Amino acid sequence: MQTIYSGGVFSESLPDGRAGGEVELAPAGVSVRCPDGESFVIPYRDCQVEMGGYHGRMIFCRNPDRSLTIYSDDSKFRRDLSLAAAGTLDDQLAISHRQRRSESRRSLFYASAFLLALAMLVVGGYFGIRRAAKAAVLALPTSVDEQIGNAAMKSMTLEGPPVKDRVVVDAMQTIVDRLAPAAAIAGLKFNVQVVESPTVNAFALPGGHIVIYTGLIESAKTPEQVAAVLAHEMSHVTLRHGLQRVGQSLGVWAGLTLLIGDVSGLMGAGVDLFHTASINHYSREHENEADREGVQMLQAAGIDPAGMPQFFSIMAKDHAELPGIFTWVSTHPDEASRIADVKAQIANLPPQEYRPLDIDWAEVQTHLHNLPANQPQGE
Repeated sequence: MQTIYSGGVFSESLPDGRAGGEVELAPAGVSVRCPDGESFVIPYRDCQVEMGGYHGRMIFCRNPDRSLTIYSDDSKFRRDLSLAAAGTLDDQLAISHRQRRSESRRSLFYASAFLLALAMLVVGGYFGIRRAAKAAVLALPTSVDEQIGNAAMKSMTLEGPPVKDRVVVDAMQTIVDRLAPAAAIAGLKFNVQVVESPTVNAFALPGGHIVIYTGLIESAKTPEQVAAVLAHEMSHVTLRHGLQRVGQSLGVWAGLTLLIGDVSGLMGAGVDLFHTASINHYSREHENEADREGVQMLQAAGIDPAGMPQFFSIMAKDHAELPGIFTWVSTHPDEASRIADVKAQIANLPPQEYRPLDIDWAEVQTHLHNLPANQPQGE
């Protein structure tokens, strides 16, 4: 039985979060030695086994809290792991193998659904491929968005501590709860997290995770203006812009794997993409779509959509000097055009009596200014 395999390790203790190394099936468990000499081990009794990776042949051995992962794609590793663990991991290996077979069967469905698209790719060339890959992304179930968003959220390092002050957090949740029934995709669970930082920014991850910084909340004059920001970010989620960005990041030819249902590359690229600071750098087209959908959400929720152009104006006037990544409207180089477009859309909406949000905005601002004094201790 072979005992040394090529592979690597994921661990928060490593400078880059991951490293290559030599994987060994030792008597005490699965171990890995990194090039710098550092080693890690997971006892067989604590090992949680999964199969995956871009080609579906990677074996991942994780500890119970998933803070440590040792992996290898050596063709003999799965068989030898079973032998080294004296059969104690066979059930997990069998389940993972069946799951991969199930995913392969689902891939046949996706392949059938896109036979026409594949024929068009042959005729249409480069741009036809891009359109078909986008269609393949949008045909995936929203559970893929949720998996990418959950994994990316766990791996991210935010720019400040989470805010625990109930007045601030409850105000944001009140806005999200008011908007959620108007979302274009029913059943999505939107989770909002407030982060204490002067950064004037907010972003959404695929699947429904929303992060908003106290710097942005402090910049707003009314809760309706923050509602406009959250509606815009929720629209990125419901329009699945994040998933489209991930598909684009794979490149045209890699995107073809989606046409036959292989989403493993999509998952890995999604976590990597949304781990970077360019998290909310959407295209102009996506930003325009999110503006329009956000206005529709506000209207359907009975919240005055005028808060959106109002907040755009505040950002353009008061925060124009900030570096691009820290300015929420930075992805649009022409704020004046953006404001005009939103105002024109609002002017064409049917008349409606809007209901104010049940939020004491002065109290929210007071609690923000007193952070971290209002933060609960011991959390």
